[in-house]
Amino acid sequence: MSTLTDRYIAEVVRRLPDGQSEDISAEIAATIDDMVAAELDSPVDGAAAPDPDSVERAVLGRLGDPAALARRYSGARPYLIGPEVYPTWLRVLRWLMPIVGALAALASAIVYVATAPQAELGGLIGEVVSGVVSALLWAFAAWTLIVVIVERTTPEGGRNPFTTSAAWDPSELDHPRARPDTRIDAVVSLNLLALLAAVPFVPSTFLYIGHLNGGESLVNPDIPAAWLAGYLVLIGALALVQIWRLARPGRSRRRLAVEVVTDVVFGAFLTVLVLSQDSVIHPDIVSTGGDDLSTAAIRWSVIATVWVIVVWDQAETLRAHRRDTAAAR
Repeated sequence: MSTLTDRYIAEVVRRLPDGQSEDISAEIAATIDDMVAAELDSPVDGAAAPDPDSVERAVLGRLGDPAALARRYSGARPYLIGPEVYPTWLRVLRWLMPIVGALAALASAIVYVATAPQAELGGLIGEVVSGVVSALLWAFAAWTLIVVIVERTTPEGGRNPFTTSAAWDPSELDHPRARPDTRIDAVVSLNLLALLAAVPFVPSTFLYIGHLNGGESLVNPDIPAAWLAGYLVLIGALALVQIWRLARPGRSRRRLAVEVVTDVVFGAFLTVLVLSQDSVIHPDIVSTGGDDLSTAAIRWSVIATVWVIVVWDQAETLRAHRRDTAAAR
């Protein structure tokens, strides 16, 4: 063997376990010798005899990168998550991350509001973002580590609990899988509904305007409790629709009808509430000095905002339903 071949073999075996290096070194050397001899013994008709050094370089080039050849001999896995368990890892991650993120946001908000001497929006955002990012990183790392450990410790030929079944039945195509963004939309909607449910109880200091009404709530405290109860009940109904969507994603005409009707009823409820009360916002915050025109402008601005949101939500709901229907065909 030449020095070039020796260096090639050395590059391969230095990446192998000690117990394999000698046998594999001899095997590679024999393979290279056989390939070089075959090239030298079969020259092209009419051509000059091939140069042994050039043939050797060509043979080593065909064998490829020594690091890649060492991986093939050692059976090392050049990946963190193997192809057999990757589908399970990804499927669980798509469920896990939104749920962990939502729970972390809720827990961070509750802890901040309960422990802060005076809760403010900036502080809440900082705590929630910090808590969510930390929780998502821990969840991602923990789940990935579990899958890697189980995969690496499963004996060759053994049954890995995270490996998807090799048997596949065409009947699985009869029920198209829901798009992942369906569940993400539901989680986002639940978080927004939680924020809406908290609005009547948020103090004005939360938005740095506590000096306007002495730190009382943003909502007019003179609104009857029955209206507040109805508001919370309707938000609860909207939340149940999203939980339904989360538990059973995909197209459903019944759920579509319930969602549309509940949205419209909620919009109508808020409209009647705004029209029937002198002010839904704390009077000290929107004090107009008895100016009826300003009061009417505020009232109708609130109503317009409500219906813009309702119409936009309906458009998004119908778009998602058409998308899911098209995917099922």
